[in-house]
Amino acid sequence: MWREMQASIKSLVLDYLAAKRPAIIDESELAAIRSHVTAALARAKLPSDRYLLDVVSETPVEISRSLGGLPLDLRRRVHLSDPDAAAASLLDLQREYEAARARGDRVRTADCRRAVVQAKDRLRLVLRRRNVSVEKRKEKEELLQWVLVWLENPELFGPWVELRRRASGPPAGQQAPGESGEE
Repeated sequence: MWREMQASIKSLVLDYLAAKRPAIIDESELAAIRSHVTAALARAKLPSDRYLLDVVSETPVEISRSLGGLPLDLRRRVHLSDPDAAAASLLDLQREYEAARARGDRVRTADCRRAVVQAKDRLRLVLRRRNVSVEKRKEKEELLQWVLVWLENPELFGPWVELRRRASGPPAGQQAPGESGEE
């Protein structure tokens, strides 16, 4: 028996964006997206606005600041796939944050901070999942600490993460710098 496949929420949002081509997603446009998805799905539980905005954030469509939107160049700029990527992206954002502060650009500093807050929120969602391995959970918990330190004091993040990484030692199977392994 063949069942007609129901469209996914993501595909419905992307179809809406392609058809309507909104310049910005604000409260009224988000309501229109929600209505479009609701009309197409026969489900008791509908997607949250957060999920709809997550789908939109994967596109080049601007999201209003009032909905938590970030400039396109800051979206998902903090990479949390592994410690090296996390350190590099947080240090990069730290430099941008400091440059914006030096220019007196409060909007850009707030945007940099919100980009890190969104990364923190994504990490916390990962940590809520039950099927995350012990090793991966430990890594993500460590990265969450990094993000929290960045948020507490971006200027100190660089030296702090360097000290933290030195204190934790080299990854398993690797030697610390300066160790030859010979006796």
